[in-house]
Amino acid sequence: MPTRFQQHYLDQLQVCRLLEARQSDPVALKTFCAEHGVSVYTLNRLFLKWLGQSPRSWQRRLRLNEAAILLGRTDQSVLSIAQTVGYESQQSFCRAFQREWGVNPTCFRRQFRMQYGDLATQPSRVPVTHGVLPPLKIISQRFVGNYDQVPHYWRVFGSRVAQTGLDSKQGIFVGVTWDDPDVTPKGEIRYDCGFLPQNPALLDQIPTSSDLTHQTIAGGAYAALVGQGHYHELVPDRYQRLVCQWLPSSGWQLDLRPALEWFAEAPWQMTEHEWRFEIRLPIT
Repeated sequence: MPTRFQQHYLDQLQVCRLLEARQSDPVALKTFCAEHGVSVYTLNRLFLKWLGQSPRSWQRRLRLNEAAILLGRTDQSVLSIAQTVGYESQQSFCRAFQREWGVNPTCFRRQFRMQYGDLATQPSRVPVTHGVLPPLKIISQRFVGNYDQVPHYWRVFGSRVAQTGLDSKQGIFVGVTWDDPDVTPKGEIRYDCGFLPQNPALLDQIPTSSDLTHQTIAGGAYAALVGQGHYHELVPDRYQRLVCQWLPSSGWQLDLRPALEWFAEAPWQMTEHEWRFEIRLPIT
């Protein structure tokens, strides 16, 4: 009996999101195929059609992108980072990293710190709060491009939400950012515009499609910093304060869950210089 997933066949966004959540698992592809009743051959063929590369190559690039973020933004050892992103040995990780980035991990970290500055060593007075969020079930739309396009993404999402008849006052809007603009190549930054309803039952009433889908963000600890003003100016500043000033002396480590941008009001209904939001950085 075919699964529901098979009956709707393989949707690119749905598959990518499922594999993103399991990218550090070396057996995830075989497990995924077994769970959804598709062959590895079929999945490979579809990824070549969608993205011009195999799913394993795509996963490897995401893992090495995450490794680069940890090298630049934390003082974790190379071995610890290798294990975090799913490599069994430091040697295999270093070989893969050099093929992807053109330099070994230690050299990458040194070059990154020279360009963007060393991590702070003294306690910061940044007004950061932290707490734990449960898993978040949202409806969202995926965008891939550059960070300066985020206001445009929200306008597109706003039009999409309006088509569903959703009352924007019945929940919170959440930006889900998977990448670091100082690390991830230009044009490849993944950003999800999402809506978190006050009543989870509302999700089942919202019609989904190939571009508007349900998504679950893993729960865990987050550090939060409030911002109000021009998005393009505030977001780099707030991430800089959280990651480079507060985090190094906080006793916490950067986690590889996506960062969240928490909006109390629909972003597209405000002018960009009046946006009010909270940056939530995943920590562990």
